[in-house]
Amino acid sequence: MSRDNLWRRYIGPRLRAAGLGWVDFHVMTRTHATLMNEIHDDPKLVADQLGHTLDVNQNVYTRASVARRKEAVDALESAVPVM
Repeated sequence: MSRDNLWRRYIGPRLRAAGLGWVDFHVMTRTHATLMNEIHDDPKLVADQLGHTLDVNQNVYTRASVARRKEAVDALESAVPVM
């Protein structure tokens, strides 16, 4: 069973039925990498699952969520002394 065949016969039709016809294999890869990062899973494990090096996984596929970015900004704001 090839990846393309699986996508064409099973995954794609279900995504279209759910109104997500725009989702492709790359979106699913980035989603997987990002969600695994959100739960603080081992980055090397995720890279192995995706079949890439750690560098590619972290720098290409993983994105920081808006919630995590906001947490970082809030932490920075609270670390800066008020004058």
